[in-house]
Amino acid sequence: MTARTSRVSTRLALFALLANLCGCSHAAPEPEPDPELVAEVPVRVAPPDGAVAPGDCPEALRRAAVRNDLPVDRLASPVRMIPPPIARRGMPEAVRRARYNEVRVTVLVDTLGKPDMTTFTVVKTSHPWLATSVKAAVAKWTFSPAQLAGCKVPRLWLGAYTSGKTPEP
Repeated sequence: MTARTSRVSTRLALFALLANLCGCSHAAPEPEPDPELVAEVPVRVAPPDGAVAPGDCPEALRRAAVRNDLPVDRLASPVRMIPPPIARRGMPEAVRRARYNEVRVTVLVDTLGKPDMTTFTVVKTSHPWLATSVKAAVAKWTFSPAQLAGCKVPRLWLGAYTSGKTPEP
């Protein structure tokens, strides 16, 4: 073998080695994440807190402060509904003639049974006058407060009043 063939075979061997090394050192590109897939996140199925021990009023009040729609043992309910929710006096003619009237409201009832009118919300109404009438009445009502584990807690109250025949869908 001549010096020239020796150099050519050395070069070929080096070239083959470099090609082999480049091919091995080049990592395959990572696939891009699918935008519709979301990484797995552990989900808590059970509520974070267990049942409130009977008579544990500080815990019952803490939970009620965090969540005003908390499941309770007894819901708040009106005890004295004077004046009535829909006043006959001053009722607009449109409300009188309507085949169906509806008003739904929510208000937070405190531990003393008083509605907190700053939280009064109209969920649905078929006429604005109905919501005004119910708001004026609820402000004067007395409620029995909600109870959790034998303790009075603030809780949202939902009031729904209808008149007439329910419209067909």
